[in-house]
Amino acid sequence: MVVQAYVFVTTRNPGPRAACRAIRKIPGVVRADALFGGPAVIAIVEGQDLAEMDAPIDAIVQLPMVIDTETHVVRQIEGEDRVRDRILGRRSP
Repeated sequence: MVVQAYVFVTTRNPGPRAACRAIRKIPGVVRADALFGGPAVIAIVEGQDLAEMDAPIDAIVQLPMVIDTETHVVRQIEGEDRVRDRILGRRSP
């Protein structure tokens, strides 16, 4: 089962645009978007388990423009896979 987390990223100014571009290149990052207001960027990270998500989260933290991160693991609710897949632009079986 795939495990996902939302990573809220606070960056230096200017930095949200550059951080977003850099985060999107990290393996394990499904999506990254800049936000109006704080935090500056949100990323969706996934892996086969919690341990597999450590590498992309650590890579985000190590970016020079990143000041802080806050990670929230997604709690899957049965029957909502189609909604998640539609948001992420995936086809459901």
